[in-house]
Amino acid sequence: MEKSILKISLLALITVVLFLGCAEQSVNQENDLTLPDFSFIGLSEPLADKENIKVSVHVKIPYTELQFVRSGDYFLARYEVAVNLADADKERLVGAIWSDSLRLAEYKDTRNNSNTVTSVKTFRVPASQLTINVRVTDLYTKKSSILSDGVDQSKMYAGELSLGNIIILDNGSEGNSKLLMNESFYEIIDTLSFKARLLGDNYPFKINYELKVKDETKATKTTMIDHVGAIDSVLSFSVPLVDMHYSNYTLFLTAEDVKGNRVTTKSNFRVRIRGVNFEVENMDEAVKQLAYLTNDRQIKEMMTGSELDKTEKFKAFWAALDPTPGTVENELMEEYYRRVAFSMEAFTVVQEGWKTDRGMIYILFGPPDEIQRGPFELDRKPYQVWEYYLLGKQFVFRDETGFGDFRLDHNYLDQGDWRFRY
Repeated sequence: MEKSILKISLLALITVVLFLGCAEQSVNQENDLTLPDFSFIGLSEPLADKENIKVSVHVKIPYTELQFVRSGDYFLARYEVAVNLADADKERLVGAIWSDSLRLAEYKDTRNNSNTVTSVKTFRVPASQLTINVRVTDLYTKKSSILSDGVDQSKMYAGELSLGNIIILDNGSEGNSKLLMNESFYEIIDTLSFKARLLGDNYPFKINYELKVKDETKATKTTMIDHVGAIDSVLSFSVPLVDMHYSNYTLFLTAEDVKGNRVTTKSNFRVRIRGVNFEVENMDEAVKQLAYLTNDRQIKEMMTGSELDKTEKFKAFWAALDPTPGTVENELMEEYYRRVAFSMEAFTVVQEGWKTDRGMIYILFGPPDEIQRGPFELDRKPYQVWEYYLLGKQFVFRDETGFGDFRLDHNYLDQGDWRFRY
């Protein structure tokens, strides 16, 4: 099969999505809105009383998860956020509920995946094992979503030195930086800025940070703080970086006082390319998953050179296919890797889901309109029939081994280039 089939089918899908997204919608479209998808992070800091901690809960909601309605010359969204902090016995310690609204002049801004709104609340609680529960409710649709996360700060004051969570800033500069959410930078950065609160009595203090990617140290530095007397202050750092690339990073921060008391905290983050699913661990993997869009020769060429070279070639490849050049999003890339991620989750049995026959067809054509499953007789092998009514296509998969490894019927393999085998 020619690779252009995928481009045509995905571009057609994206065109429909864009058309529907840009159309002004009426107020009552509750059935079209799923539960709000959001993220949050809880950051802890030591306090001078050495019994309690300060927990800042940052909640980020994408505009696309809220229902906007026309209100005069604007488009209005209303939402409610509820935060509860509970102890190890699940007993509520403290919490807050608040509502807010968002007003935009252009409807297109409500459908921009990059636009988000962030709410922050700060709480004072005992230094202990905590659970943070967050609920976000769209006040127009009345639909809610709940997330929870555990925070164990029971050892915050176990020694004479205490160190709060690392707070990484999102754009690498002190000026107007905001907290990095979702632990991801979407572009290569040349400066990493972060801060953390240190509390201790025995001066001076030695501070060391180390930034690692896998087992390689990208940056490290040790400084002395000749603080006269006890310290209770926020330490700020700005780290120049070179040769950053698409990968996972770990930042370690260690503090040591004159008596040898030592505490360490760490934070993980990722340098990503916008549109590539979060589950793609490295650039080599992302390039290999282009098997249904290009040939082996181009894939091998894209995997040569440094990590930065690979990233630039990867971005250039997708820029040439971008259905909406000039915008931040590449809808085609986002849809492609969304399908890859779904295939990994749904079809992984003997091999990775995106490499299977069902994964191939799903990535090429998206979800089928109907799936017929069999057999209904004990002496027949399991099979699935995928129907694509609008495309006029049908695909039959058979599980000859009985282990869930469904293979495309050989009749289809005889028609064109379907032989993507790994």
